[in-house]
Amino acid sequence: MTPISPSSRRRPRIFAARRTLRTVSLTLALPVALALAGCDANLMDVFKSKETVGGSDGTQAAGRNPDKGAAPASTFTQFNDIPIPAGSDLDLEQSLVLGTEEGWIGRLSLTVKYDMTDMYSFYEREMPKFSWEQLTTVRAKISTMTYRRGARVATITLQPNSGIAGIGSGTAIDFTVAPANRTVLDSGTVRR
Repeated sequence: MTPISPSSRRRPRIFAARRTLRTVSLTLALPVALALAGCDANLMDVFKSKETVGGSDGTQAAGRNPDKGAAPASTFTQFNDIPIPAGSDLDLEQSLVLGTEEGWIGRLSLTVKYDMTDMYSFYEREMPKFSWEQLTTVRAKISTMTYRRGARVATITLQPNSGIAGIGSGTAIDFTVAPANRTVLDSGTVRR
């Protein structure tokens, strides 16, 4: 059996220290980024607007006065690069958006009165109209759809929205948009 040299014993500690430093850095960077995003007056004005929205193709949400914790339908005017079902309510507590117009990234948490089958068909039909290319789909009790457009990737998660006493009342939609991995952009395929 060969003895372990002192230098080989230190190596795991160095890697552990680097991981810890990276975790701490990311933990500190997130609140700073959120604080800076909150300084964007245009983004905050969007959530205060009371105007109604009427998309020419019917995919934008129609104006209405949603429940507490939800944003007015005019909030969706900022998101002109994705289809949003009419009558959607945005859950502000579960949503986080950074950037504006076609450069935004983040998560939109929506609820709609339509069933999940209709929403799956809606996004499968409407996303290509907004120049999103379908990458993958999983149709199940909780369905996931992934699309790519330029330098961004969108993941749509659909699940039944439990109403009062567990009786279904529509669909909960999580719409996440993030920058694409550089290797995906370069080749159009994922490299490992």
